[in-house]
Amino acid sequence: MLTSQYVRSCLLSGTDHRRFAEIHMVVANEFAVVSETIDIHTMGAPHFVDLTEVIQEIIHQSKIIIGSVLVFSKHTTAAIVANEHEPLLLEDISDLLERLAPPSAGYRHDDMSIRSVNLVPDEPKNGHAHCQHFFLGPSLHLPVTNGHLMLGQWQRIFLLELDRPRLRSVVLQISGVRS
Repeated sequence: MLTSQYVRSCLLSGTDHRRFAEIHMVVANEFAVVSETIDIHTMGAPHFVDLTEVIQEIIHQSKIIIGSVLVFSKHTTAAIVANEHEPLLLEDISDLLERLAPPSAGYRHDDMSIRSVNLVPDEPKNGHAHCQHFFLGPSLHLPVTNGHLMLGQWQRIFLLELDRPRLRSVVLQISGVRS
């Protein structure tokens, strides 16, 4: 296990060949975990909802200066993704998802004459959305340093609606050292 003292001595002596852009070390008084749920009304699929500023504000309110944030969708047809917020790229991603799992394809999940579990009244035909979600996933785990999300220049965090308009819940769990 590398300690920060070991890493620091290697950097000073030049014996470690790895490259470190930055090392952040905090000696702190308080470790905290903060959980918050965000409710979002989505529009038709696909719908990208940029959550970046909301997440950053909640991190700021938590006063956590170094740690991480887990962003988790409580749904099997709404994913959490990180990418550039560029309209043409978002259209390209939407087109790709439709090619991977087109809504018009036949899905056994949508055949209510044979399906026998997890049924609700007015069950939608959304097998495509479940299959698209399989490629994307329900969560991201992101670093927080100096009280800010450590994202690349163009990275944004999205809830991606894959099914139909409805209320969605996204759980944020921020853990780390408070200022």
